[in-house]
Order: sequence, then structure tokens, then C-alpha cells
Amino acid sequence: MLIMRYNGGLGNQMFQYAAVLTLADKLGVDFAFDMDFFNKRYCRPWGLGIFNVENKEVNGLKYKTLWALRKYLGKKFFDLNVYAEKDFNFEQRFEEIKDNTYIYGFFQSHRYINQDLARKHFSFKVEPDKENALILEDIKNSDSISLHIRRGDYVQKKRYASIYNHLDMKYYNFAMEIIANKVQNPVVYVFSDDIDWAKENLSFKDCPICLKKNARFEFVSHNTGEKSYEDLRLMSNCKHNIIANSSFSWWGAYLNNNPKKIVVAPKKWFQKIENNPSDLYPDDWTVI
Repeated sequence: MLIMRYNGGLGNQMFQYAAVLTLADKLGVDFAFDMDFFNKRYCRPWGLGIFNVENKEVNGLKYKTLWALRKYLGKKFFDLNVYAEKDFNFEQRFEEIKDNTYIYGFFQSHRYINQDLARKHFSFKVEPDKENALILEDIKNSDSISLHIRRGDYVQKKRYASIYNHLDMKYYNFAMEIIANKVQNPVVYVFSDDIDWAKENLSFKDCPICLKKNARFEFVSHNTGEKSYEDLRLMSNCKHNIIANSSFSWWGAYLNNNPKKIVVAPKKWFQKIENNPSDLYPDDWTVI
């Protein structure tokens, strides 16, 4: 059995699940999760219950001890192999993992993932409510473009503000121009954890082709709290996607099954250039 330790918010959990799912399928073995991250010390809840996923859980003193001693361990812990991610980019040695391994890391690369398997497991358990169903219908019947802006902890918490790149309007204007040039009637659906800021700062004045084609914004602001995952469903159903340096919008674009989709993504994910990923995006995404 492979054991993955969960860590982080919904987007990170999806990366971890998809990575171990793909590896377990390749090896022909079962997999389970160390869920200790979701105890009362942390504010991030387990979020994958919205999907049709398997969630076998392991717990006990052995795993708590392993995690507490992780900085001092080698490749073995009693009867378990231990795999610790060392680099943000894809690690070839991940493919050498054998059965009976405890795994931890973020695994934020499309190269870890079997897309067909991920799409199968990340299908939503419940239908959208009435309000989201109406928006979903409009999205499916228009030249819809999702645009995601993440602010929140990226600007409010010093720890994150010093790590993650702050995307400016130049990035979003260029991204809108790229897609608007290739569609007839662009409708930009805006998703953000700071929708008021988005309303104040987004415009088409620096996107001439958007003005020429009478593009319009639709700001989606009602999916908050426990319903925030509905934004992921809506983003994944847009024809095209403009993502932030956020695993949440990465998955919105990745789960988009439009064969002609255009996905625009930021080249700079982190503040420090040397930390920026080279394996995060599929080859057919436009990185600017």
C-alpha cells in the first residue's frame, strides 16, 4: 500500500491525491492517506469530499512519529519506505517508488498525473444549485473565459506575500487579449477571493480587441465558505481559462475538457526566479 500525507488547501489536496492515484494505478497497488494534517491545529479542512474519490485513512502512533521525526529520517522508517519531495519541479525518482511507501510533498506538476484518471475521480458528487446551474448554462452557451485572481493570504500574510508573485493588471490584460483575439464574443467570468478588488481594478481599457468585440465581465461572488468549490466547477466548464499562480485555478483549467481550450498561465509563480516551476504546466498552455 502507498500512503500519502495530505497537506494544504483543496488545490494542493487534489495534486496529492492525483499523484498517488496515478502511481498506485501504475504499480497495481492500493493507496491510503495520513489525515493528521486536518486536526485542530490547522485551519484548512479536508475538501475532497465534494468529489467521487476514494478516501481510505490510516492513523496511529507510527505515522505521527514518522512525521515528527521526518527531518531526521533516511529512506526507511521501520517497515516503511519513506519518500520526501525535495523540489517543486517534477522529480524523476518519484517513478521509482515501490509499494509500502509513505509519501509527502506537494507534487504540483502535470507530469505526476494521469489526466483521464484525475478527471474520473474529480467528478462532482452533487449537482449545482439553481443559481450556479443558471450560470453554468450561460457559460456553456457563450465564448466563456474564466479569469481567477487570488489575493487573500497572498497579500495579507507576510509569509506568503514574500513567497508568491503578485500578478498585476499587465498580466491579466495581456491574457485577455490573447484569448479575445481568437474568439468571437468574449465573456470573462471573474472569480476571486477579493471580488471587490477585482471589480475596482479590472477593465477592458488596455485590451483594445476586447472593446472591439464588446466583451463583458461577469463577476461571480456568491460561492463563499463551504460553497467555494462551486467556483472550481464553473471555471472548469468555461471554454478558456486565465489562471492565477494558484493551484485552485490550475485545477479549474486542467479539468476543462474543451479540446480547443486556450489556457493562459503566469510564468512567474514565486517571487524568486530560481524557484519558479518548469514542469507545472502542460505543454499546450500559453505561459506569459
